[in-house]
Amino acid sequence: MLAVGKELLIGRTLNTNAYWIGRRLARMGSMLKEVTVVDDDIDEISAALRGIAARSPEFLVVVGGLGPTPDDMTLKGVARWLGVPVRRNPGALGMIRRHYAKRGLAAMRLTPARIKMSMLPAGSEPLPNPVGTAPGVRLDAGKMLVYCLPGVPVEMRSIFRNSIEPEVRKAIGKMHRKYITLKLEGVFESSLAPSIAQALHRHPGAYIKSHPRGIREGVSQIELDIAVVGEERKRTEDEGERIAKEMAGEVERSGGTVRRLSVPRG
Repeated sequence: MLAVGKELLIGRTLNTNAYWIGRRLARMGSMLKEVTVVDDDIDEISAALRGIAARSPEFLVVVGGLGPTPDDMTLKGVARWLGVPVRRNPGALGMIRRHYAKRGLAAMRLTPARIKMSMLPAGSEPLPNPVGTAPGVRLDAGKMLVYCLPGVPVEMRSIFRNSIEPEVRKAIGKMHRKYITLKLEGVFESSLAPSIAQALHRHPGAYIKSHPRGIREGVSQIELDIAVVGEERKRTEDEGERIAKEMAGEVERSGGTVRRLSVPRG
């Protein structure tokens, strides 16, 4: 993921989009491998894209910088990286017109700032934005599919669900995921570390991660995440439960207590 926006770098805006995309992909059985954040600068955007492309990801999601204001430079940065011009895209312009018409603003004049949102890199296609004005963008860059989405979270999420998620799901196939969170009390993370290392050795494809939650009334608090992804539902669920049982046994033998937490949906 490439996140574009000075507001992310100066502490004005929290990058909740990266959090949401990472969580969404993980629940699909995939993973967000890297998040890069850059300023609203054509040179910075194009340089970041060159670096990302060199690592050959299957999918790249670029978020932010698709709006009408002068600092929205993402698509120009993408075009510079690809060595292509930006052109007015009739499909994108039609989406913008329909957006205004749907909201009773059909007579609104398409100013240069509004037309700017229809200027896409040559060879790309617009993606419908059901809840906002600026269309998303999809383009094929060799072995990598690139999606550009608005930075407004509700717009980003809507386009991601409708236009990106189906392609990602098709690429990774049907995957099953077992996710368990254990709340551990009375054991310190440094004491737990060897048990985690042993569990990872026994289950090399699993994700096992401890999250310290401080000390309450002299008792250490830890949340332990366990995640297993696989093509077979039963095998995936069984392995997740087996890891949870192994870790719980280690904690209890050390004098700690274990409680299973519910996993939030979404």
